[in-house]
Amino acid sequence: MNPVKSVIIVFLSFAISHTMHAQADTVRNPEQFLFPEFYVGVARMLNGEKIVLNLNYNIVTEKMVFMQKGQIFDIVNQSLIDTVYLERKKFIPNEKVFYEILVNGRASFFIQHKGSVKRPPRPAAYGGTSEVSSSTYISNLRLGNDRYRMPKNAEIIIVPGSLYWIRKNNEMYMVSGKKSLLKIFADRKNDVKQFMGRSKFNAEDPEQICNLVNYYNALP
Repeated sequence: MNPVKSVIIVFLSFAISHTMHAQADTVRNPEQFLFPEFYVGVARMLNGEKIVLNLNYNIVTEKMVFMQKGQIFDIVNQSLIDTVYLERKKFIPNEKVFYEILVNGRASFFIQHKGSVKRPPRPAAYGGTSEVSSSTYISNLRLGNDRYRMPKNAEIIIVPGSLYWIRKNNEMYMVSGKKSLLKIFADRKNDVKQFMGRSKFNAEDPEQICNLVNYYNALP
């Protein structure tokens, strides 16, 4: 069977055999998704064919999800997908998750969008909290193809925590700070160090990492 046809059949059989939740529920609690809404995107298959879907990305389960007739489903058989194009971003499958690709070249730069689930911080003295977080409180969470609703007064928060990866010489390296970048680009360490020194380089800023990788790729 044609791989594209098989993946479409999987999508449709999945939609028929499972009862999901309506879009209104998702919009009320969008914190587990990368985008605030579902947008029309394109999944380009390995054989070059394209499938158009209403897409989003769940940062907790790290799965690409799509909406069909107001219901939300995980994309399965993602090994058949080459690239997903969504809101001017490109995503490629990596084992069971997707990476957003920002630079593709001699060295490539990827973001692994993630989110962890935590309990709210405990109240502290003088009306404060025991920890500071910009995360949003929610009362229910989609995990895979099920929704788990929290008991009353048992809210949780989703803390975004993306990982940055650089692929060089067919090896993947996690970016964990300036030292890790200097190690990754050891072949041009002095050039990279000078590039960082020209400004207050922040190894947690994806835009600055993107600029650094582009700079490295342009070196003779």
